[in-house]
Amino acid sequence: MRLSRFTPPFDSLDQFLAQRTHGFLVSVLLCLVALVYVNSLDASWIFDDLPNIVDNPRLHLSSLDWTSLSGTFIGTRDDINRPLAYLSFGLNHYFHGLDVLGYHLVNVTIHALTALTLYVFLLKTLQLPMLQSRYAERAKAIAFLGALLWATSPIQVTAVTVIVQRMASMAAFFFLFSMLCYLFAQLTPDWRRRWLWLALCVLSGLLSLATKENAAMLPLAIYLYDVLLIREVDRVALKRQLKLAAIPLAVLAILTLMLIDPAKIFAGYDHRPFTLLERLLTEPRVLLLYLTQMLVPIPAIFALIHDIQVSTSLWNPWTTLPAILFWTGWLGLGLYLADKRPLIAFALIFFLINHAIESTIIPLELAYEHRNYLPSMMLYPLAAIGILWLGRTLARPAARGAVAFGVAAFLVLQGYTVMDRNAIFAHPILVWTDNLAKAPGQSRVYTNLGQVYSLMNMPEKARETYEAALAADSYHRPHLRAVPLGNLGNGYLRDRKLDKAREYYAQAVEIDPGNMKYRIGLIVSLMGLGELDAAKPVVEAGLAQLPDDPGLLSLYGTVLFKLADYPAAIAAADKTLARDPTHEYARKILGEAHLRLGEYAEAGRYWRSVADTNPNDIEANLALLKLADLNNDEAALRRAARRLQAIRQDRTWESLLGRLASIQANHGPVFIADPKGLLPLIERALADRAG
Repeated sequence: MRLSRFTPPFDSLDQFLAQRTHGFLVSVLLCLVALVYVNSLDASWIFDDLPNIVDNPRLHLSSLDWTSLSGTFIGTRDDINRPLAYLSFGLNHYFHGLDVLGYHLVNVTIHALTALTLYVFLLKTLQLPMLQSRYAERAKAIAFLGALLWATSPIQVTAVTVIVQRMASMAAFFFLFSMLCYLFAQLTPDWRRRWLWLALCVLSGLLSLATKENAAMLPLAIYLYDVLLIREVDRVALKRQLKLAAIPLAVLAILTLMLIDPAKIFAGYDHRPFTLLERLLTEPRVLLLYLTQMLVPIPAIFALIHDIQVSTSLWNPWTTLPAILFWTGWLGLGLYLADKRPLIAFALIFFLINHAIESTIIPLELAYEHRNYLPSMMLYPLAAIGILWLGRTLARPAARGAVAFGVAAFLVLQGYTVMDRNAIFAHPILVWTDNLAKAPGQSRVYTNLGQVYSLMNMPEKARETYEAALAADSYHRPHLRAVPLGNLGNGYLRDRKLDKAREYYAQAVEIDPGNMKYRIGLIVSLMGLGELDAAKPVVEAGLAQLPDDPGLLSLYGTVLFKLADYPAAIAAADKTLARDPTHEYARKILGEAHLRLGEYAEAGRYWRSVADTNPNDIEANLALLKLADLNNDEAALRRAARRLQAIRQDRTWESLLGRLASIQANHGPVFIADPKGLLPLIERALADRAG
């Protein structure tokens, strides 16, 4: 088949697009965005969605009063953090709980609006006086193709399909809209409208900053846009502008250092497997990875978590120095082209400045694809310019047809990869098995997969995966080695293999002493093994960190009770009730400890409070039976026996009481003495009633 058969019915691709109306192009853009993301609407909760939304009670709104709404502003920290993003999640939860459909509809809508805003921004930019002569005829085609390439690129998938990454997409939308408002302000001759557009510019910028912190680069982006694309400056004037900009930038840097404690930021490196220098050496290679993903959008190179080798020197790995030289050349080219090709210069520099926060000194993880949502916006228009130039330059119609066919094929490839990635996000097990194939050396991937297996009630698979995580021994934070250890402890505790549970919990607590979940697991394991003297200091170490924690106080009271230190057990249980008046175990400890000390009135008060709250509690009714016997109260004895008979129903007394005895033998939370030994007392009381 000859290539000429693919000759399009138009002279060039830009001519074809120029002949279409804005309404048609916008409709095509939005329809294609909807098409490639339609299968993201049932994507599951994944990864950072869980702590930030699913397990975050602050976002689970049941009313829209100010107290509830403002409570979402805190996010997952103890102070205000990305309030607009968290508020949007809270509103989602108010209207449809944890049904993912509503969240995804909002995310896709934000993405579509951002694509539309990018189209308008590019269109108006290309019509600026200093760009008009070069791009005006092709402005519509460049804006459409640039926005379409950007919106359907698979590098945007995590920012759109992973629900919590609305933080990145919504911040980028307001960032771009702020720049668009600034552009309209410069193009508007009427001063009233100009001030309105400037006010909207500031408001949108603040909304962007309230969504994610990387919006802090907006003033610099607007300044560069103004200098490079609005003001017609030559090289001399450009140098003067850059020198003038150094003063406010220096002031901004000083204010930043005054408001933000640099020592606190850099202390984050204490919990990373790399140093500040190693991060700075590694990030140029990470940026090249992102660029490769944009140029070669195939599923094989996309993943939620990437396995990035840390650069320890300019030569290890050998790609470190070439990557640094590449980006140095990139920046140099941007500066060189500032007065010759200002649009290209702006796009090159825009990419770098919007990676500055997340890809330089702050001790974040090395690589996440969603970080490209904003920086990549100006690169795709450059690709569009190159494609349209090539299509117009080629003389033969067949060659121009090949360009059009190539663009269509590239868009199809992008769309396929987007939908492939969306399909993977349909279930966590698909995400992590896919990620495991692409990053087999990452312990975090094994750990996340193991947690999915645990939730799916596949304990053997979970255990194998956690052990693989430990064998890989590669963590983005060293203390997270405790997670697979603790999860192995959870599994062995559930299977009542207490020796193994104690072993893994002990290792987890040694690595992460502040993790109370694993500390409590270790305490329970030690109690089950009867190692009460070993359990006591473990609880005390936890209370040294959280002295008012009801769970730890209750365990402390239980251990002290089992060690027969009844006065100390009473003190611990009193503290527990002071923090949580409904705590049942604390009331049981108080009831039985007072009984052992011969303080029957106090014992009866606490055991009756348990029985009043839960009339079917076997232990409380057995305790009241025993107290009635000790007090020689035959009427109370018969009442307690009748309640126990009602609880028993069709079970035997041996099975009813044997269960309590078994738990007590394993040092579990059963406090009455010898439950089975009370059977003769029950039978006597019931016989007296019958007689």
